[in-house]
Amino acid sequence: MNRKTIKPLTLPSLPLVDRSQLPACPAVYFVLEGDTVLYIGQTGNLQQRWIAHHRWHQLKVIGGNIRIAWLECSDVNLLVGIEKAAIEYFQPSLNQTRVGGEQNTVKLVIPKALKIRFKALCVRAERDMSSVGCELIESWCQEQEEAEAKRRESDR
Repeated sequence: MNRKTIKPLTLPSLPLVDRSQLPACPAVYFVLEGDTVLYIGQTGNLQQRWIAHHRWHQLKVIGGNIRIAWLECSDVNLLVGIEKAAIEYFQPSLNQTRVGGEQNTVKLVIPKALKIRFKALCVRAERDMSSVGCELIESWCQEQEEAEAKRRESDR
């Protein structure tokens, strides 16, 4: 495939907020803001990839008219090569950067059934698991800090 023939603006696309409606197909995807290619990636399942994409929060902050366009590729062995060629050609700005903000990875060991329930609920709510997890951890930390403050107050 000639990378110059890939025209992201003519590919099927959806607004970022409608990412749950993406097809479950192997694809090279293009994140667009207007006619600018911000990011290029590849995946064996486009819909699953965008349930919890690592750039979701960063793109949400950018706002505007962010769209996800995709080039379906039935041969998954070609995905990496097409992605690499497209990145070289389009030079998307976000492919050259780390995900914004100070983020850390936390490994949680939870029962498989709980993970399945959590993931399914996040999908139905159109939320990514990381952001919901952060909200839950923040809420728990706040509760603990308030309880500690009450204990200190009652000890006085």
